[in-house]
Amino acid sequence: MGKAIRLHTRRGSNSVPFRGAYAAGFRAFVDDPSESALRAAYELGREAVTHQVDLLELAQAHHAAVLASLADVTDTAAAERITRAASNFLLEALATYEMVRRAVAEAQEAIQSERRQAEMIRQLSSLLADTSLAVQTHSSIEEMLQLVVEQTHELVGASWCIAHAYAALPRPTALYAFAGSEPAESSSIVEEAYAAFTPRAEARAIRIEVAGATGEVLAFALSALDGVTIGLLAIEAHEGRPFTELDDAVFVHIGQTTAAALERAMRYLARSDG
Repeated sequence: MGKAIRLHTRRGSNSVPFRGAYAAGFRAFVDDPSESALRAAYELGREAVTHQVDLLELAQAHHAAVLASLADVTDTAAAERITRAASNFLLEALATYEMVRRAVAEAQEAIQSERRQAEMIRQLSSLLADTSLAVQTHSSIEEMLQLVVEQTHELVGASWCIAHAYAALPRPTALYAFAGSEPAESSSIVEEAYAAFTPRAEARAIRIEVAGATGEVLAFALSALDGVTIGLLAIEAHEGRPFTELDDAVFVHIGQTTAAALERAMRYLARSDG
């Protein structure tokens, strides 16, 4: 009693085998309405999702099983017992079906989201690696930073994203870009972020305190190969949604790729202006 139900069938042809398994599980529960026998309903609900048996087919299997059990019953008490068993068995199967269905849907959504993120990161990395972004003027770097903040804002799901860079050229220039809802005190955020960085700091995102922020704020130092900080990225989470480890990892990867592209662009422009 209560053994796991396994359906060895091809996808798209599960209705008939499922009905047979459901009928067997239900008959066992009618004969022994115990918790161990009720586990068959749990297994059937789980297997229905696994083998893509839809809710209508589950309901049809249940009604067929109940009708079969009632076919030769003439005693009212026996009929009531079967009806009560049917209600309990169906509720257990449906509860499990819905629980597993939601878990599967959430897992599939997470997988698709990660795949989209991976593809967008790959595209962004390819764009940043394209030296054509860095061979014209200062505006090329500004365009690059704007691309970075827009992609970061979308990939991480941030409230806003800021990029700032110091172009160490014959004409020192501060470059700035943002995406999302630009914070009111963006200049102070930049100052606080730079102040929080340490020389040759580990390549990781740090959390900084920002006045007026409704969500946590992450900052990443854009560092040249010699360890000098040449810029920064900063993002704020939406209120009530803290950043996850995956968000941190994506943010750091974008930051590292951006730092390499920024340094390459600055070196090119330095040679051109020289």
